[in-house]
Amino acid sequence: MKLIGRTCDHDLCVPISRGVPPELRCSDGQPSGYGGGGGATCGCRVPDHLADVVERELRDNLQESKRRGYVLVAAA
Repeated sequence: MKLIGRTCDHDLCVPISRGVPPELRCSDGQPSGYGGGGGATCGCRVPDHLADVVERELRDNLQESKRRGYVLVAAA
């Protein structure tokens, strides 16, 4: 998934309880959490209950997520 805010843009791997299409799955061996640097130093606030937010986005916008190649979540 991709966490996007006013001052940040991070790739994240978030384990969730539902099935995910292969094109939206994390790479084998990719750790959960931030990827690609930046982390908390950019001022992004990860939404509470991130797994729930990702599951909702997949439920509501699966085709758009597949088209983009990632699940988009806005940073708080």
